[in-house]
Amino acid sequence: MLASVKSKVILSIVSLSILGLIGMSYYLSSTLHSLSNTTAKKSLKMLSESIFQTMTTSMMMGDPEVVETAFKSAKGIDGIADLKITKSKAVIEVYAPNEKYTTDPLLSDVLQNKTTKIIESDENGNHIIRMIKPMIAEQRCLQCHYNAQVGYALGAMDLTISLDKNDDAITQTNTTLIISLIIGGIAFSIVALIFFGREIFTPLNNLKERIADLVSGDKDLTKRLAHKKGNEFGETANEVNHFIQMIQSTVNEVKSLGEQNNEIASEIEISSHVIRKGVQQEREIVSQTSQKSEDIQNILDETIQAATTTQETIIEAEKELAKAHNSLANLNNEVETFVESENELSNELLVLKNDADQVKDVLNVIKEIAEQTNLLALNAAIEAARAGEHGRGFAVVADEVRKLAERTQKSLAEIDISVSTIVQAINDVSDKMTINAQNIEALVNISDDVEQKISLTSNAMQTSTQMANKSKNDSEKMSQNIQEIISYIGKIETLSTANGTSVMSIESDLQKLVHVASSLQETIDEFKS
Repeated sequence: MLASVKSKVILSIVSLSILGLIGMSYYLSSTLHSLSNTTAKKSLKMLSESIFQTMTTSMMMGDPEVVETAFKSAKGIDGIADLKITKSKAVIEVYAPNEKYTTDPLLSDVLQNKTTKIIESDENGNHIIRMIKPMIAEQRCLQCHYNAQVGYALGAMDLTISLDKNDDAITQTNTTLIISLIIGGIAFSIVALIFFGREIFTPLNNLKERIADLVSGDKDLTKRLAHKKGNEFGETANEVNHFIQMIQSTVNEVKSLGEQNNEIASEIEISSHVIRKGVQQEREIVSQTSQKSEDIQNILDETIQAATTTQETIIEAEKELAKAHNSLANLNNEVETFVESENELSNELLVLKNDADQVKDVLNVIKEIAEQTNLLALNAAIEAARAGEHGRGFAVVADEVRKLAERTQKSLAEIDISVSTIVQAINDVSDKMTINAQNIEALVNISDDVEQKISLTSNAMQTSTQMANKSKNDSEKMSQNIQEIISYIGKIETLSTANGTSVMSIESDLQKLVHVASSLQETIDEFKS
């Protein structure tokens, strides 16, 4: 890399000269080529128009030799590389039936569209311009070309001119211009270097030597640069003197501030030790708090698990109480139905007892009748005995009646015993049923009390479930809060660690600062101000 201003200025002048030469050469070459091509195309149009008129006139004479002579004369013109006349299909049909129609697509396009084409190309190192112009039939042409019409393309003139000589002349001219520009550029560079050397480089070297004398050696800021007035370098030296004055004032202030900086750095170093100890204690407290929070989190997790288990147990118990409540209600309904049945049966037994008592009354009546019948049979037997033989038959009847009365009395006695037994059994059953009905009614009352207590217990279970849900939700919220607290404590611990690292880094930087401040003070003290 170039370090000096002189080398940069020389490089800039040379570079600008080279770039200017290249730009001017390119511009002049492009301009010459463009002008040459424009002139060549205009000349081509004029030449083609002249040849076209010559060939048209010779063709109008109707003499092939004249046409051939005109064609050769035109083709022999200097600069013409090639000249061809391409016939249309109508002309080939009349005058050259054995000749094939052109296969060149450009010629076919010109004959078909009746437009002139100019093509510039550089083939095999030969710079050429090709012009293809249609030969349009006029009224006078129809005398010979009877199968054509006015405006019909009878053929096309294919004219090619060479621009090689023109290009050689342009190249020679470009070479001459480039050589002239190079000589002019070198002369300009030499003059510019002489001017810059006298007006800039020499005063700049003098200023550099004076500034080197000022800043080297004893570093005395009380010295000033000697300068002449009237030019830019004198003004620059004057400004440098002002700058030295400003530096002198600045160095004086820096000396004072350096001493204060040393004192402040020492105080900050002491404070940093205190902060580092505080940060270490903070990290220990944060670590202990984090451990306690994790223990609380574990307890809360166990509490949440226990609350969940309790909630599930209470829900199951509530379901079982609901089932028991429904079963007890069903039992109560069945017991009430049974009590009603027992009361109805007791009433029916009372009715049956009354009927049995009526049967006993009927049996008593039958017993009295049997006793009277027995007495009557006895009286009849007595009367039959008194009658003798006449009453023997009646006596037999009276005996049978007496036997029937005895059997009736005996049967009545047995029936009375059975009825009495039945009545006693009915009374016993009725009493027992009454006692059972009373016990069942007491059981119904107890069942009602139990049902009410189960309802109260169920309500208490629902309340317990709600309380358990609330306790679980509160525990979960508390767990989330504890987790957030643990997260915050972790962040605080991270920040505390970062703070500790930062404090250590600050302490290290402070030590460096103290060292730098001391070095700066020593360096500033070297200057005489």
